Amino acid sequence: MKTSILTALVLFSLVACKKEEKVLPKAIAAPSTSTTVSKSNQDTIPDKAAFKIKLAKDSTNSDETMLSFNHKVSRNYSANNDAPYFQGFGQVSLASISGNGVDLAINELPYTPGMSIGLDVHAKTDGAYLLAVSYQNKMPANIQIWLKDTYLKDSVNVGAKSYTFKVAKADTNSFGKNRFRIIFKDINQ
Repeated sequence: MKTSILTALVLFSLVACKKEEKVLPKAIAAPSTSTTVSKSNQDTIPDKAAFKIKLAKDSTNSDETMLSFNHKVSRNYSANNDAPYFQGFGQVSLASISGNGVDLAINELPYTPGMSIGLDVHAKTDGAYLLAVSYQNKMPANIQIWLKDTYLKDSVNVGAKSYTFKVAKADTNSFGKNRFRIIFKDINQ
C-alpha cells in the first residue's frame, strides 16, 4: 500500500514538473538529432506503453518496479524522466537498473529489440519468492517480456506466467543486481 502511494506521488510530481514541448507544424518540423537506425532496430513499442514487475514473498510482503517506454529518452538515469528507488523497511525490495547503474522505481527508457534491463532483487530472509508482471498498458501483443535468471541459467516468459525462486542470504549470488534481467522478444522476428 505504501509503495503504491509513493509510486502515485512520484508519478504525480513527475507529470506536474514536466515542461511543455513546442510542437512545430509538419511543414517545418525540426530535423532529427538522432542517428538513423535500420528497420530491425526501430522503436516498436509505443510511447507511454508500460508494465510493472512485482516481487512477492506472500500476499502482504511485495514490491514493484515500473518500466515505461519513450523513444525520446536515454537509458541512463534522468531526474526529469525516472524515479530513483529508495529502499524501505519491507521484507522485499525490487528496482530496475538504469543504463548507468542507478536503481529505479520508475524507469522510462527507449525500446530496442533484444534489449535487456537488470533488476536489483533483495529480501531480508531466506525463502521462496515470486516475480511476475503485475500490470501492462499498451504493450504490443508481439512483444514478450522474459525474465532471465543468470544464477540458475533459466528463463521464463514472465508476461505469461510467474517465476518462483529461492533466496539464500548466505549465497550473495541468489539475490542482488546480477541475478535477474528482463529481456524483450519480438515473436514476429
